[in-house]
Amino acid sequence: MQALIRMPNAPRLFSAIAVAGVGVFALAIGVLMQPAAGIVGQDRLSELVCLQLAFTPERASAVVRAFSEEAQVGITQLLIPGDFALAWGYGLILFGLLALLVMRLPDKWLRVGSIVMWAPLLASVLDCMENIFLFSIVTQLVADEAAPIAVILPLLAGVVATLKWIALAVVTPVFGFAGIVKGIGIDRRVTSWIVYVLLFIALLSMVVKPIQDIPTCF
Repeated sequence: MQALIRMPNAPRLFSAIAVAGVGVFALAIGVLMQPAAGIVGQDRLSELVCLQLAFTPERASAVVRAFSEEAQVGITQLLIPGDFALAWGYGLILFGLLALLVMRLPDKWLRVGSIVMWAPLLASVLDCMENIFLFSIVTQLVADEAAPIAVILPLLAGVVATLKWIALAVVTPVFGFAGIVKGIGIDRRVTSWIVYVLLFIALLSMVVKPIQDIPTCF
């Protein structure tokens, strides 16, 4: 993994990955998710975090049934394809920016960072798995409000969502913020400051959402 960081064209490669992530993220937010978000209600999107972490059929059903039938259909559209694209958008952005940070750090940090930088892409994979489980739950309830939900579906969704949030809102920010502080101490080039600022903003956005949304679910 360190060999990838040390490639001569690594800065261009990871910059391109981060830019591609911005494009995918913008596509998800501005095109794929926008119509469904309007149906569900922008002020109620945070409630979907509670669906992710329901863990039981009863809690999952309660979250879904709190929405109108039209909004439930909107939720399925948010999950697929909207959140699929969103997952890879944030994953590519954070992966690219973390890699650009890691290549500026000393060897010990680089060794750890060359592993940690994959955490956002792991979160993207987990997010897509979670979406599949949640899509199955919601589509069943859209077809039949009284449909019994298999215990395994919300359980798997909850486990996968928990692992996703750990990778995205704990592992990535802990290393990222510490790496930024370390980087500022040894590399103050203009290009490096651009990486630090962009990564700081991206990490902050990843931390704020779970802090705001998760406590309301319990």
